[in-house]
Amino acid sequence: MKNIVSIILIFFALNSLAQNYPLTEHQQNINAKLIYYENNFTLQKPYIGIENKTLDSLIFTQASGKYKNWFLRKIFEENLFVEQDSNFILILNPLIDFRFNYQNNAKGYHNTRGIVVNGKLASKIYFNTSFTESQAVFPESIKAFYDEFGVIPGYGRVKPLSGLGEFDFAVAYGNIAIKASKILDISFGYDKLFIGEGYRSLILSDFSAPMVYLKTSYNFKKIQFNRTFTKAINPNFNNVLQVENPVSMNSRYPSKYVSFNTLTYKLNSAWQISLVEALVFSKDIDLWNYPAFILVPFIRTTYINSNKLLTNNFVGLNTSWQNKNIGIIYSQIFIDKISKSDITASVQLGYKNFDFLKIKDLFLQVEYNRVPREMYLHPNNDLHFGHYNQALAHPAGAGFNEILAILDYKFKNFEFLIKTVFLKYAEVNAEYNQQNIFDYYILYKTDENSFTRNPVLISDFQLIYNLNNSYRLQVFTGISNRTDLNTKNKINFIQFGLRTAIRTNYDDF
Repeated sequence: MKNIVSIILIFFALNSLAQNYPLTEHQQNINAKLIYYENNFTLQKPYIGIENKTLDSLIFTQASGKYKNWFLRKIFEENLFVEQDSNFILILNPLIDFRFNYQNNAKGYHNTRGIVVNGKLASKIYFNTSFTESQAVFPESIKAFYDEFGVIPGYGRVKPLSGLGEFDFAVAYGNIAIKASKILDISFGYDKLFIGEGYRSLILSDFSAPMVYLKTSYNFKKIQFNRTFTKAINPNFNNVLQVENPVSMNSRYPSKYVSFNTLTYKLNSAWQISLVEALVFSKDIDLWNYPAFILVPFIRTTYINSNKLLTNNFVGLNTSWQNKNIGIIYSQIFIDKISKSDITASVQLGYKNFDFLKIKDLFLQVEYNRVPREMYLHPNNDLHFGHYNQALAHPAGAGFNEILAILDYKFKNFEFLIKTVFLKYAEVNAEYNQQNIFDYYILYKTDENSFTRNPVLISDFQLIYNLNNSYRLQVFTGISNRTDLNTKNKINFIQFGLRTAIRTNYDDF
């Protein structure tokens, strides 16, 4: 107990509090602790259940209730609705987020209602779908993001209800996966995707709006090969692409394709190493009409460079080392450009442990991220590494260094969550925003010496009581702070409410 108190005091001394609920394994009602150390492939999320027996069991096994009263069981122990027989199961749960907040003495709220459905048929077909409709007043930093980019992070088009940061928005998700053979799974859906082991991903994160995707996954014992083909759009709200004739809110938005290939090899029960390739390309490139060219992974990057095709291509490496006693060490390097004199690459290094200091259910995560300001851009602004005016990778875009720490302790139904984010990003007055990866030529309009580093400290603390772990129903309260360390400007944000904490939407950047 003394160790726990000491750690918490250290975090408070660093002004470390937490902005969001981070332990949902990226849009899943799954405890990540139960996924690791079981020799599972863990690179890509979200999980549907088709991936392995561990995930199938975690998603579809029903909790046994001690209450005889039906209403009490549904509130505190069980899924709301379950229909099943020997070959079929369907689970339905509510999605809610009812909270009140105070921001620098101004009142606000968040009001979300929806449902989520999970199901499988004969362990061959897996599916899930969800829909929510919301009204909310967001923190000032999110309102500022909307003022510049015309969207709320994590969502598509939204409707302002007032000029005070109040918005009306809805979002739907859906996935279906088919076990085509013993080694091949095929998934199709509209969702947020994630590649990596960290809280952030420098390759593909669940920060931006959901997108249409098609994924094929091949599993050969120690080897897994995933091909993910997505369609991203460039709505260009507020003319972030700086074109002469920007589209309007009601225009048909231009689109592009983003393709990801990952090849993972398990050296042993501890090490997993993944090669990653990402490619952004226009749907108008004629050569992509030839299937043989599309289907050649990794080699195609060399082909593209040698033929100078109009694409935005990346290669990378993701590694993780797992040990039940020591924890998980993970890293990413994602390379944008290679020249004779320099390499433009993002770098991540992190550590997490679900029973830190051998204390049951004490979670610690520490992570460092560095992204140069030349990353993710392209001379053709339509081929930037983004979707719906939002970054596909890190929420801060490019041109930053970040250190974050998360501490979470569960005791029975109670949970104490502390998180701090120190972010230092490039800034040139109002001309350049580090979140803007959409305007390539800003790099050439601005002299290198004009850039300064703007440090921001984001901190938060949450006290949570878990009412029902089956669909993660929680009562919570929290206090957060965002401080610009140059100007000393502080934004305090206090909130409390009732929620189902299945999805993470980021505002800690």
